[in-house]
Parts: sequence; structure tokens; C-alpha cells
Amino acid sequence: MRILTCNCHGLIKFPELNLGPDVKIEQYDNLCKLKPEIGADEKVVIAGCSPNLLEGIFPNTNAEFVNLLEHVTLVNHSLEKAKGLIVAAVEKMKQTPSVKTKVFDIKNKSALVIGGGIAGIEVATQLSKNGLSVKLIEKTPFLGGTVAKLDRLYPEGTPYSHTLMPLINKLQAYDNVAQLFNTEVTDVKGRVGDYKIKLKTNPRGVVQCINCGKCVDVCPVEINDDGKKRKAIYYVPTFPDMYAIDFEACTKCGECVKVCPGKIDLEQTIKETDIESGAIVVATGLNWYDVSKVQEYGYARLDGVMKTLEFERAIASGALQPNKVAIVYCAGSRDSKHLPYCSKICCLLGLKEAKLVKDRFPGAEVYIIAMDMRSYGTFEYLYNTLREKGVSFIKGKPSEINRRNGNLVVKTEDLFTNELLEIEVDTVVLSSGFVADAATFDQFNIKLNGDFPVLFENAGLGNYELPRGIFTAGAATFPSGVAETLVDARKASFSTLDLLSRDKIETKIPQAVVDEDQCSVCRMCIGTCPYNAISVVDDKIKINEELCMGCGICAITCPSYASQLEGWNHSGLYEQVRSLVKKGDVLAIMCRWSAYNATERVAHDKLKYPENVKIVRVPCTGAVDPSHIMLALQKGAKGVLIGGCYPDGCHYARGNFRAKAREQILKLHLDSLGMDKDMVRLEWIGKDEAHKFVEIVQEMNR
Repeated sequence: MRILTCNCHGLIKFPELNLGPDVKIEQYDNLCKLKPEIGADEKVVIAGCSPNLLEGIFPNTNAEFVNLLEHVTLVNHSLEKAKGLIVAAVEKMKQTPSVKTKVFDIKNKSALVIGGGIAGIEVATQLSKNGLSVKLIEKTPFLGGTVAKLDRLYPEGTPYSHTLMPLINKLQAYDNVAQLFNTEVTDVKGRVGDYKIKLKTNPRGVVQCINCGKCVDVCPVEINDDGKKRKAIYYVPTFPDMYAIDFEACTKCGECVKVCPGKIDLEQTIKETDIESGAIVVATGLNWYDVSKVQEYGYARLDGVMKTLEFERAIASGALQPNKVAIVYCAGSRDSKHLPYCSKICCLLGLKEAKLVKDRFPGAEVYIIAMDMRSYGTFEYLYNTLREKGVSFIKGKPSEINRRNGNLVVKTEDLFTNELLEIEVDTVVLSSGFVADAATFDQFNIKLNGDFPVLFENAGLGNYELPRGIFTAGAATFPSGVAETLVDARKASFSTLDLLSRDKIETKIPQAVVDEDQCSVCRMCIGTCPYNAISVVDDKIKINEELCMGCGICAITCPSYASQLEGWNHSGLYEQVRSLVKKGDVLAIMCRWSAYNATERVAHDKLKYPENVKIVRVPCTGAVDPSHIMLALQKGAKGVLIGGCYPDGCHYARGNFRAKAREQILKLHLDSLGMDKDMVRLEWIGKDEAHKFVEIVQEMNR
């Protein structure tokens, strides 16, 4: 084994080391510049400055980093401590297998785009423009998604066709895009670069069409399509330029067939297709929350209570001419009983509907009832414009909506005037939030647990990339307006192009490895994995290398240690703790993403802490094994500090919460042994909270 030491131009002093003939010590003045060669499978210890810097200089190496600059030199600790840290790192690496290089071949250079709204159209256009073969699937008979159903796009108030039709026309210029309508994904198998996908295409009914519209004239079936009435056979002026039959409403009476000069086939059947793809982009758009669940607001029970889209389409079609309108914000949003989060764009949509009313019916009274107004960025001027036009803004949250004397009555407080109000109107618009397309993500084994994919950003996955090879675009990522959707779609396009331009992906991200001879297939690890990377195949636990992000939580959950994390295995950490901890020490086990950074900040903030504080860096507090803590206490440690990310800020989703649960159990165990349970502490420590780290370790030294 090699130990590479860097003295940072003479700043760091090193102790005398003699670790036997099998350990070679190499001394450098500037490792950052010299970058000595390290073999792919070679295990090394690198002692010098911050691991955060050295990991970038020596990527994809099997190295244990010892931070002598911030943990010894700059805090004026002794060379004896430096020696202990280096020796402990060597002992760890002796017991730690090398991290293997994983190779993912990009066998297929085509992309599947799911969703034909503006995000899907933009992604398909960008990919095809750059020479990729693309399949764009849309579950309805027409392109356009939600935007095609809107009247106008605000704040400017331009017709949707100003934005949507140019996007559609650009897409049609490329012949390497296959567009499949009435089509959905039914099954997905494979991995990045090599997906096998099953598609189901429902019948369109209309085979040949000259757009004469005679079929609509004779169709006896009329339905309400989000506030606008249409027939069972209908047309949307986007693409393709032909009619389609809504077979969920169609009675197959055959009247349309009699008058059609083209061809209508009412007996078309479902078609199933197998395709292959190297990457998948999910662009399934906005999904409104089911506001009928907010029973006190009476949606689907009281006539005149409408959702924003229904209201807009009814106004645009002339079916509705309101005199008094109340627009209720956060209908089911920011509510522990419904949606706990803010969907961001609902406030803008409410303002849009208010302007729509004032534009069409200037004399109408409009009330916006909102706890908070979030007209972010340039949309603030729309809010100010509406105030000038006479829209009344009430700060409150309605308690209920009822009907009285033919009118709707909205009961609400007004926090500006401290009054209880009963507002009589003829129409109520519920501005509700949005939910993720869980059904689609479930097909990719991506469990969102009520969240949007953007919330995976804290899990180190980025806001538009999920497991490698699957991307999200637009409102499938998080609710967004048209401009933001197009920007996000271009991000997803770039990521997809970057992936498919390669022949293979190589990575050395540490991953869980299962010893099948030790594994009893108890399945405890499956429920703890934040990434659904563990499954049972042929009665054996298997790790999906494509999904595993190397948190190590499953390894700690395993009762037989059959699961181990590369680079951080149980035996290696055990030996590191055994070698490092002396009687009277405080062992600080720090999450590499947050708390560990605070320990480095201590040196640069000129703070001090006792020399007997020994710091160990781990991937996540969720990977801290209670047996390592007990070993430190048996060695005579005064206490053990586990430092993690703040709640909801864990790099690995919820690893810190799992650590908290284990801490509580361990405290009960210590108490039953007659030991001070406060010898073990789990603390949330931010990367800049050097003072907090110092205060805690000083307390533990008393």
C-alpha cells in the first residue's frame, strides 16, 4: 500500500512513520500539481488537505483521505494526532476491498419521449435536430397537452397558438421523429442505454379525414371536456390535422360512418408495440389535484364551483358569463390533509383567470381570496395591474362554500380587516395545486412517495435527471409555466444528448455488494433503500448498479452484514475506529456532505476544539453502524458524536432520519447497561456551522 503525503509547500508537518515493508510512504510538496499515477484497483492513503479538494484531483481512485491541514495543522494539534489519523486510515484500507469500475454500454442511440405537450414537443425537436432517432408518444389523439386547452397565456394574454403552433411546426420539419398518438407505456425493462419498452396504442377511429366536420354534426353524444362541450368525435386544431373518436364516450351508433367521405373504423382494436431506446424523457405535464377531496368547497356537489381550467374554457367558449366571481387560492394546497407543498404556479393561474374575467366582462366583480400571494419575478406587474382594474384581494382561507338564495356563499376571514365575511357570488374558481405523475414513474420503479422528482435533487440526482438514462422535462419535474417548461425541456434535451453521444458510461460510485452465501433474503434492506435499487431475483437479493447511489444505509440494516458498501465496509470502519480511538477521546463521525464540512470550517474561522476529538468521515449518517459506536465506547471514548444533514436536507433522501431512529434505540440500550445515554449524540450540523460543532464537542469533553 502507498501513502501519498503532501506538505502544501511546507505548511503541513508530518510525523515519523514506520508502518512496515508493505507500506510505502511518498512525500510531495504539491500533490495538486504533480498528480502522481494511481492504479485503477490500487488502494492508497492520501494525507494532506481537504478530501473535498483531493477527490476532485484524484477522481475514481480507491483512496482514504486524511485531512491534516484543517484537522491538525491549522488547529494547532500535535503530530501524534496526525500519526494516529494516518495509521487508522491505513488499517481501514487494509480491510476495505477496492471499489470496482462499473461500465454501462450505450447500446441504443435513440430516445423515447413520453408526453406531447410543449415540454415533450421541445425535447423531441431538440433531439431530432441533433440527429437522434426519437419516438414521441402522446396518450391523447392530439399534440399540445394542457396548453392546447387554454384560451390565452398570461401575463401577456397572447393566444396559446402564438407559442404552441410554432413549436409543433418546428417538430414536423424532422423526419427522424415518429409520433404515436393514443399511446401509453405499459412495461419497461432494461437499463441505461438499453431499454425494452412495451407500448399500447388505443384506436383513433378516424382513418382518413378531409376535415369536413360532417361527423360532428350527426354525432348524438355530447360531453363536458374540462368546461367546454364537445362531441364524442372531435377536433383539436394542433396536430395531426384530422378528427378523432373518444371511444370512452362513443356509443358506436354509426351515424358518423354514414356521412364521412373519408374512412371511419369503429371496430379498430388496441395495438401493442415493442420498441427499444437508450434514454427516456418523461414529459407528462400538469396533473391537477382532485379538488373534490376538499369537501368543504363543494366541487362536483355545488353548481358554479369550478376548477381553473374548466372556468377558463367555459368563459372562452361563451358558455359562462359571470357577474361575481370568487377565486379561492390554495384549494387543498399547503394543507396537511391534502397537499403539504406549494405548487408555485397556482397563484399565477388565479391572477390569469381574474384578468380573463376583467378583459371579457369589465363590469364583473372579482374577489381573490388567498392566505399568501406568490406572484414571483416579472409576474408582480400582473398582480398590480389587477389591483388597478378593481379586483378585490382578501387575505384569508375560506372555511366553507354553500349555496343560499340561488347564490354561492364563500365564508372566510379577512386578516387585513379582522372581519368574518360571507361573499355572495355566482361562480367560485378553485385554484388547486398539482401532483406528480406517479403512475408513469411507478413503471420505472421510481417511488415518489407523494413528492415530485425535483425533490430528488437533495438526493444528489439533479432536478431533471432520475436514475441514469431517465430524465424529466417541464411540469413532470415540478409545476411550471410555459417559459420555465421550455427551459427545463432544453435542460433535459442536453442531458439526453450528452448521454447518447457516448458509447459507454464508466463510474466508480461506491455501491452495495451482497454476499449471497451470507444473505438470508430477509428483505430488510429493500425497504430502507431510498432509490429502489434492491430487489429479489430468483430468491436472491440483487443490487441494481444503475440505481444504487452508494449511501450504505442497506448495509447497516443487514443483520448478517451480507450487504456491504464498497469503500466503507464494516470491517474497514471497525479497524479504523479500533486504531484511532484512545481512552478519553471524543469520536466524531461526520456526514461527508454537511457536518464534515463544518469541521473544516473550524480551522478557517480560527476556532479551537480539544485535540482528543477524532474525526471520521462517512458517506451518510444513515450508514453509521451502532457496533462502531459501541467499539469506541469500549475503547474508553468519552462520547460519540454523529453529525448529519438537517431534516429534509439529506443527500440520500432520508438517511439522517434512519440514523435518528438508531440513535434512540442505542440510547435505550446504553441506559439499560447503566451507561450515560448522552454519551452518544446525533446532531444536525450545517456545512458552515463550525461554532456549533465546537460547542458540541466541548460539551462532550466536560
